[in-house]
Parts: sequence; structure tokens; C-alpha cells
Amino acid sequence: MFRIALGALAGGLIVWLWGDQLRHLADMKGRDIRTAAADTLQAVESRAGDMLDRTKDRAVDLMDRTKDRANEVIDRTKEQVSSTLHAGQDAIRPRI
Repeated sequence: MFRIALGALAGGLIVWLWGDQLRHLADMKGRDIRTAAADTLQAVESRAGDMLDRTKDRAVDLMDRTKDRANEVIDRTKEQVSSTLHAGQDAIRPRI
């Protein structure tokens, strides 16, 4: 019981003395991480778009009879991937 009380007292003292600095550090690190994650999602979106474009080109070459249907499916998929990744970027990007 003494250790718990001593730990709580030490934690309270640390927060009281350095709380503003700790909050600022956590906020900045959190912003940096969230910004990096949003940028990564943007890169994934670009690569996914390129890959889907290549897939679209190959599908058209291989399936002339189903060309229109394949284009619709791939374009819809590309739109959904882009929309989802944009939503992810917006959700995690720090707001200023």
C-alpha cells in the first residue's frame, strides 16, 4: 500500500512539475505521427491507383468481350479505394 501511495505521489509531482512540457511533447509527437500516417495513406492511394490502372489495361487486353463491365468494376474499385483513403487521411490528419 505504501508503494502505491508513493507511486501516486511521485506521478502527481512529475505531472505538476513537467505536465505542460509532457503535454506539449505528446501533442507534437502525436501530430508528427498522424501527419506521417496521412502522408503514407496518400502514397498508398497513389500506388493503388497506378496498380489499378495497370490492371485495367491488362483486363482490357485479355477480355474484349467483357471490356465495358471490367472497366466499370475497376473504376468503381478505384473510386472506393481513393474515397476510403481520403477519409482515412482526413480522420487522422492533425487539425490546426
